[in-house]
Amino acid sequence: MGLPKSGKSALFNTLTKSTRQDMYSDVRIGTVKVPDKNLDKVSEWHDTEKKVNGEIDITDPATNLNFDSSSDFIEKKYLQEIQKYDGVILLIRSFKNDSVPHPYGEVNLENDLEQFTIESRLIDVQIIEKRIENIEKTFKSLNKQEREYNEKNIDTLKQVSKLIEQGEPYNSELYTEAHKAAIGSSFLILKSPLMVIINTDENQSIPEEKINKIRSLIRKDSSLIQVPLSFEEDMISLDANEVTEFRDASEINSNDFDQIFNNLLKASNSICFLTAGKKECRSWIVKEDSSAIDAAGKIHSDIARGFVRAEVINIDDLLKFSNEKEAKDKGLVRGEGKNYTIKSGDVVNFLFSV
Repeated sequence: MGLPKSGKSALFNTLTKSTRQDMYSDVRIGTVKVPDKNLDKVSEWHDTEKKVNGEIDITDPATNLNFDSSSDFIEKKYLQEIQKYDGVILLIRSFKNDSVPHPYGEVNLENDLEQFTIESRLIDVQIIEKRIENIEKTFKSLNKQEREYNEKNIDTLKQVSKLIEQGEPYNSELYTEAHKAAIGSSFLILKSPLMVIINTDENQSIPEEKINKIRSLIRKDSSLIQVPLSFEEDMISLDANEVTEFRDASEINSNDFDQIFNNLLKASNSICFLTAGKKECRSWIVKEDSSAIDAAGKIHSDIARGFVRAEVINIDDLLKFSNEKEAKDKGLVRGEGKNYTIKSGDVVNFLFSV
């Protein structure tokens, strides 16, 4: 998400290695290969023949050619689309370029973020108000007990609405189980994990004082990264050596851009686990708190259907040994059942029978 010319397409192109175009009139869906240092380590340890990174799908919405200063930051037509996704990346423009006018007339980080924050809270409050209206419409057909239950539910929804207006993030302790149950089936922007990327000029470093002010404008559970996306997009067609030379000459390292990948996982509530062997080492992306049988199903439905057990070892433990047999002899390879919760960095061998 983001205003026109904020860098959405530059980010999409850079992550998916897509060719730059002048205009994007249609929604684009692409696949991002997520770097995984654990995968690199275990592949080298196995001296594997093939290494496969996990993937995340991202969507770049169509450009709104009619957007101007009177338009809403968050276009209502995209709300239903947002509901389909696991997380949101918000692009905020910081770069200066007179040939690329800002839709609000000037480049102003704080103004853009305030606009997004105000609109997102307003949208969520309106969604809750609609829920309350729909509940109230049923009152005439309810008995006393049902009405009392719904009145209590309305009170809870009003409490949630007040917390949203106050800017409380969804993981705040102020949201009780009753609050979360009341809005459990409702789509709210509040509940969508959010990563904020500030699209800067090359070699622009936003002062810490300003960054702290910006952080105060976004949800406390949101990650914040600053990256010169135009610079990153320019390197799509270069090979690894050319990229290194280009970065050295420009004195721009890859640390900030690399943060995006970890935060993609965070923004989609996901982790990576590994399957590893001489022929192939692969990183798999699953939801946090996924069970062993969920992870097995990610690989193949037959593995989940015929699940027997999962042999699990953490990569840090595995790399202490020269081979898997030594790790097993030391008792560090565990047999886990289908309800075991997969953890980041687990190296898993699924035993199954079909």
